[in-house]
Amino acid sequence: MPTVTIDDRTVEVPAGTNLVDAAQKVGVQIPHYCYHPRLSVVGQCRMCMVEIQGMPKLQAACSTQVMKDGMIVRTQSAPALEAQRAIMEFLLINHPLDCPICDQAGECGLQDYSFKHGQAYSRFRFEEKRTYPEKERIPLGPTVILNMNRCIQCTRCIRFTHEISKTGELSFFERGSHAEIGTFPGRPLDNPLSTCVVDICPVGALTSTRFRFAERVWYLDKNPSICTGCDAGCNITLEHRRGAIRRLKPRFNPEVNDYWMCDHGRATHERYHELPRLAAPMLRRDGERRPVGWREALDTLFSALRAKRTDGGVAILGSGFLTTEESWLLARLSNLVDTPHRSAHVDPGPERHIPNPAGGVFGRDAAPNRRGAELAGLVARDGGLDAGRLVEGDGASHCSALFVADSDFGPAAHDPAVVERLRQARFLVVMGWADTPLAKVADLVLPSTTTAETTGTFVNSTGRLQRFERAFAPPTQSRSGVEILADLLARFDAKWSPVTPAVAFDLMCEEIPALAGLRWAEIPPTGVLLEARESEAMA
Repeated sequence: MPTVTIDDRTVEVPAGTNLVDAAQKVGVQIPHYCYHPRLSVVGQCRMCMVEIQGMPKLQAACSTQVMKDGMIVRTQSAPALEAQRAIMEFLLINHPLDCPICDQAGECGLQDYSFKHGQAYSRFRFEEKRTYPEKERIPLGPTVILNMNRCIQCTRCIRFTHEISKTGELSFFERGSHAEIGTFPGRPLDNPLSTCVVDICPVGALTSTRFRFAERVWYLDKNPSICTGCDAGCNITLEHRRGAIRRLKPRFNPEVNDYWMCDHGRATHERYHELPRLAAPMLRRDGERRPVGWREALDTLFSALRAKRTDGGVAILGSGFLTTEESWLLARLSNLVDTPHRSAHVDPGPERHIPNPAGGVFGRDAAPNRRGAELAGLVARDGGLDAGRLVEGDGASHCSALFVADSDFGPAAHDPAVVERLRQARFLVVMGWADTPLAKVADLVLPSTTTAETTGTFVNSTGRLQRFERAFAPPTQSRSGVEILADLLARFDAKWSPVTPAVAFDLMCEEIPALAGLRWAEIPPTGVLLEARESEAMA
C-alpha cells in the first residue's frame, strides 16, 4: 500500500483512498462540506483545498486519491489557509445571521469552520445579500423542512436521494446565483430514509419536523443505543435531556446500518411519551389495584408460582423487546417452575431495508430481539403453549398462572379481545413499563424499565449480537427486568441474588453453544456475528 505524509505525519493507506479519509487516519481534519464517505465525489464546495508537493496549484483533497508512495500534503500552508478563508468568506456572503433561531446551532459545520478557518469581519453589506423570500420553512415532505436561505449548495441531500435511497425526489432548480434545492412536482420527499438528509446537511437548511424547535442541542446528553423499531438492529445515538428523549440519530456501524436509519425507527421513542407509565408494584385486592412494596410483590409472585405449578401449570410469555439476558432469566424461571409453556410474542412487521456497504440489512419483525429470545431459550417445549396459542387462542384459560413479561409487547396488549383472553388465567402477572389495558386487568403488576433505561444485548436479523448501555436512570420504583427476575430467582436459589446484565450474559455464554467463549467485556462496538462464529468453530 502507498504511503502519504500529511502535515509531517506519515500513514499507509490502500491505493485509491482520498486525502480527506487518509488525513483522518493521522488525526488531521481537512475541512469539507460536500464530501461524504458514502456519496459520490463532486468537489463542489472547494473547502478542502490543500497543497501537494510537486503540483503547481492547490488541489481538492476529496477528489485527490493516494495512488503512489511518497505523496506529501500540507493542509496548513499559507496558500491552503488563504483558500480556506476565501471559501468561508464566499459561503458567508449570502448566509443569514439567524444562528439564534436555527435548529442546527451547536452542531453546524458553517459555525465550526467559520470559527476555525474564517475571519471576524465581513466586507459585504447586509442589504446586498441574496435571499429566497418564498423559500423559508417549506415542507419538502412530511419529515423535512427547507430553509433555502441557509443552503450552501453542497448537494449532499440530492446525491443521497439518488445514490442511497434511490428515490430521486430532490434536485437543483434554476441556475447560477438563483440555484435552489427542491422536489419534482408531485414527488414529495417521502421515502423511508428521508430524515437522513437532515443528518448529512452540514448547515441548517434542512431540519426535522419531528425535532424542530424541540431542544437546543447543547443541552442534550448523548448515549449509544440500539433502535427497537424492528430487528435490523440499527445503531443509534439516544439524545435526551434529564431523561426526556428528544431524538434518535443513526450511529455509524458499517456492519449494520452504516450512517443511516429509517424514519420509523426515529419515531419509536414517542411511545414513551404517549403511554402512561407504571409507577409502583401493584397487587389486586378486593377487586382493586393497590400499591405494594417490591418485597411483598415478589414474595406474592414466588408463592403463586411455587403453588400453582402443580395446579394447571404456569405459562411465561416473553417479548421481542426484552434483552437477551432478560429472556434467558425467564427461561431459567421456566425451568425452576418446571413449565414447558414458555415463548416470546413478536409481531411481523413490514420489511425495512437499511443500506450498508455489503448490500444492506433487512428488518422484518416489529421488535428488535426475537432471535435473542429464542437463543436464550424462550421457545415452547414439547406440549407447551406457545405465544400464538396464548395471545390468539384459549391457552391462557388452561393456566393457573400466566406471567407476561412485557406489558406493551405489541398492539395485542391494547386489544380488548386479547386482554380478555389473557385475563382468563387464574392469576395474571404483568411486568413492564407501560400501564396498558393488559396491565390494568392484572392481579400483580411489576414496573420495569424502558430500553433507554436498560443495559443488555439484542440479536438482529443477521444474527449479530450487539450490546447497549443504560442512557439514564429510571423512575424510583421501576427496576430493570434483570434485577426483577434475579431477585425473584433468588427466592428459589440464593446464588441468583447478585446477578447483573454482565453476569447474566457471561453465565449464558457458558450454557449456550452459539455464545461459547464470549464475554460481556469483550463484545466489540460493532457487535459479534454469531453465525460466523459457529462457522469458524465447525471449521
